[in-house]
Amino acid sequence: MTGRQVVRGGSVVRDGSVWREDIEIRDGIISAIGPELQAGSATVIDASGLHVFPGAVDTHVHFNEPGRADWEGLSTGSRAFAVGGGTTFGDMPLNNLPLTLDGASFDEKLEIASRIAHVDFALWGGLVPGNVDSLRDLHARGVIGVKAFMSDSGLPEFAASDDLTLMDGMTIAAELGMVVAVHAENDAITRGLTARFRASGAKDVQSYLASRPVVAETEAIVRAIHLAEATGARLHIVHVSSGSGAAIVAAARARGIDIALDLDGYTRGARPGIFAP
Repeated sequence: MTGRQVVRGGSVVRDGSVWREDIEIRDGIISAIGPELQAGSATVIDASGLHVFPGAVDTHVHFNEPGRADWEGLSTGSRAFAVGGGTTFGDMPLNNLPLTLDGASFDEKLEIASRIAHVDFALWGGLVPGNVDSLRDLHARGVIGVKAFMSDSGLPEFAASDDLTLMDGMTIAAELGMVVAVHAENDAITRGLTARFRASGAKDVQSYLASRPVVAETEAIVRAIHLAEATGARLHIVHVSSGSGAAIVAAARARGIDIALDLDGYTRGARPGIFAP
């Protein structure tokens, strides 16, 4: 975007509040925010009755392409994302086929996304048993980090990482300054409880939630933190679902570990109540 534009009369969301203000943009960069800015020869964009807020960045999406675009692909997914106010997404390395586990698979996804994505994007690589030697290649190509599962991913082709794989991957990631994102659940607990509920014939949502108790998450988070602390890796815990898990991450961060988390809005509060009819 070049030239000068003024977004007029919108409800601007910033600094934790909503303000009735105008926004001036010069050559694609916000140059002024304030009430009743002078438009002059600028192009005026009427935002009356609308909220104006910064573009959303979602670093954790699954757009399933190449290979499974019928689930939802990069074009349809990024178009819907843009309609919702998103401007940049980070696409995860699984669900698509081939998985984004090496340079060639990264190049294939990058070529497709560059042609059909409707907003800015970044790509994650994967960390699975057997691909540790590919992490340097993925980093050289520009992945924003690598994603690993500590439990069953639900996709047999994206195997859970054992502790040695995590430690080896984190060691290389620390050397490269690369983020390691983990889906933190204790595999033995979740597999065992899932098998029990299935054997009993239970198929309801409450049983599914009970098969993933908070301790399954907190134990895995603590284990991942120990490995990150030992290797010096930058760690990110994805979609933390419990206050206890978030508190563990906060405590680790307070003692100097380079760790962050994402906490989805739908995971707040009492988990069983979220799915109540």
